[in-house]
Amino acid sequence: MATNTTAACRINLHNHTTWSDGRFAPEEVVQAAIAGGLTHVGISDHFKTAKLSATASFVGIDFLDAYIQEVRGLAQRYAGQVRVLCGLEVDFSERTPMDQFWQRGFRRTPLNELDYVLFEYVSNPDWRGLPLSALVAYRRWLQVPVGLAHTFFGQGFSGAGNAVDLARTLAEQRIFIELSTASPYTTVSSQTGRRVPYYRSDDAYTTALWAALREREVLFSIGSDAHADLAEVADIADAWAFLRERGWEDRLVTARYWR
Repeated sequence: MATNTTAACRINLHNHTTWSDGRFAPEEVVQAAIAGGLTHVGISDHFKTAKLSATASFVGIDFLDAYIQEVRGLAQRYAGQVRVLCGLEVDFSERTPMDQFWQRGFRRTPLNELDYVLFEYVSNPDWRGLPLSALVAYRRWLQVPVGLAHTFFGQGFSGAGNAVDLARTLAEQRIFIELSTASPYTTVSSQTGRRVPYYRSDDAYTTALWAALREREVLFSIGSDAHADLAEVADIADAWAFLRERGWEDRLVTARYWR
């Protein structure tokens, strides 16, 4: 495995497996990460949500312990080859029974047994996502790193205050931003007319946010949202290039929490 210096880190913290709606078993994803030269790979299957109810393709609260145990076992088995992390992707909307996380009390939520949590659709109007303020209300009870998955800031956040305020909130709440390389999470560039990842959008709000983040210490992850193609597990090059272009290589969340 490559030395885990900041410059050498090659990470993908957003991958789905047969625990939810992915095609491959967790071990196959880990092996693909090793073959692709990753230093860190995260398994981040879906928590129970109504949007997947027809196929029951999610990790229910009763199976969360078993899910964590399997991923932890892979972390031990492949230690020295790749750092395996256990995450969970939560649909942050009324489709998800969030109260299940707090049945043991806020301080004993099972989310704190994970390595990190990704919240998707935060402030996303198309998916009826709950606002960032609702996530902030939960954040103080979460001891693990918390991130925003595949977020298009130019759509869901532009009407909720200026980018400077958002940058400050993300920094103060220690919420990291995922740079998603997945093909569904693209938009059309107004300059080139071509589709680009959300993080390369040239809309005014996203551009202003990246400028504001120069003054705020907000961390980033990289995720391909791999489901059905193992080649996607190592698909991180453009997101890594985005960070390097801005001199933000040291802002990877893994450099802070899991060297």
